[in-house]
Amino acid sequence: MKIKTRLVFSAALAGFMASASAGVDKQAVKDAFSKAPGAEVPYIASKLVLKAKKADKAETAMEVLRAAVAKKPATCVAVVSFISSLVPEAAPELAAEAVKLTPQYAKGIAHAAAKAAPAKAGEITVALVKVSKKTKHQSIYNTVVAAVPTLLTSINQAVLAGGANDSKGTITTVNAPIAALKADGSVDQSSTATFPTEAPDAVTAAPGVDPKRYNAP
Repeated sequence: MKIKTRLVFSAALAGFMASASAGVDKQAVKDAFSKAPGAEVPYIASKLVLKAKKADKAETAMEVLRAAVAKKPATCVAVVSFISSLVPEAAPELAAEAVKLTPQYAKGIAHAAAKAAPAKAGEITVALVKVSKKTKHQSIYNTVVAAVPTLLTSINQAVLAGGANDSKGTITTVNAPIAALKADGSVDQSSTATFPTEAPDAVTAAPGVDPKRYNAP
């Protein structure tokens, strides 16, 4: 059955590629998913985006996302993960669209998008907050922080500068070292980890000699 499904998809992909030169063919994208079982949806989505021309990748990824979610909503997290890694510059828009289509999977989408496109983690947070109910704002922020904790500072800067913390809801940004964060991105109040109060001592060393270096002194 899987072989048959892949053959059907190959034919649909051929049709999609034939129409790609004229821009993104929405019907061709839909046709690629028409006879696919749910388990194949993320695979097909990634193949469609991978095969798209560079200039069309972002637009193709958005159409693929919509078609994939329409076919099987529960695959949204996997689809966002795959296509965001292929088109990281479009990850905030893709994640926001996925949350609008399937708000029940907001946390999973936030985590998947941030892991797939970590450089866009701050923008992803802002984009998701703007399309989510205010009761979801804090959990989305915490989820992104938990996904890429080393980018906490840039995420906080994006949230504070991007208008996410507005009258629609409230986000309490984390101001604690990574060691004090729990798995969900919130601060463990029982943790004793704190930021140092003094700058570390500067590392100094006397000039050395490298005997393997040409013309070493």
